[in-house]
Amino acid sequence: MKHKSYLFLFVFSFYFTIVFSQDYKSPKHLSTKDYISISFPPLDSLFENAKDGPIYSFAQAKEEIERKNLAKEKRAFLGFFSLRGSYQYGMFGNESTYTDITIAPFLSYSTQAQNGYTIGAGMNIPLDGLFDLKGRISRQKLALQSAQYEKEIKFDEIRREIIELYTKATSQINILRLRSEALELAKLQYEIAEKDFINGLITSSELSIDKQRQSTALENLENSRFELTRSVMILELISNTKIIK
Repeated sequence: MKHKSYLFLFVFSFYFTIVFSQDYKSPKHLSTKDYISISFPPLDSLFENAKDGPIYSFAQAKEEIERKNLAKEKRAFLGFFSLRGSYQYGMFGNESTYTDITIAPFLSYSTQAQNGYTIGAGMNIPLDGLFDLKGRISRQKLALQSAQYEKEIKFDEIRREIIELYTKATSQINILRLRSEALELAKLQYEIAEKDFINGLITSSELSIDKQRQSTALENLENSRFELTRSVMILELISNTKIIK
């Protein structure tokens, strides 16, 4: 009976190893070697590419709007003046009747093409608009300056996030490499323990401990892969740069 329990434990452990091994080598995911060999572009390149992203582009568009508003305010004095004009063209008709004592009345009608035009100018200067003209320009300059500062603040935030994700991802690659080595050692240790168990050198409890170590090492490796994938994907999103090929 005891021999049967050992056999069952051995078969279960062997099946458990195969399932984890198949999942670990699934073609749907990058291998650990692929993760470790990820190559990151220089930080300056990531910063420049981030300018094409929506956050920086939105701040840049807002700055451009304020710049155009400033140009409009500088031309605001033109609103004090106005020009007007008109042009007419058409056929004008003249109808007349002539008669005297000896001549019966007769009707005559004549047409002639004529055109005409008028040109004029006017000036209307509201005093509040006149005296506030300089103030409007000053306020718009401040609005433009505020938009420029906001753009720089957004860019600083983007760069800080890129640096944080960049350093985190590179650190996670090193951790992934260490955990990959730890998993290989745990797998090797478990293979030795299996042979010792078959030969009756260790008990089932000792075999379970080695199996648990292998499972923990695999779990740690998968967690590192998950954290690295998340960091890289967010970095790709923020920097507008493809990293995982």
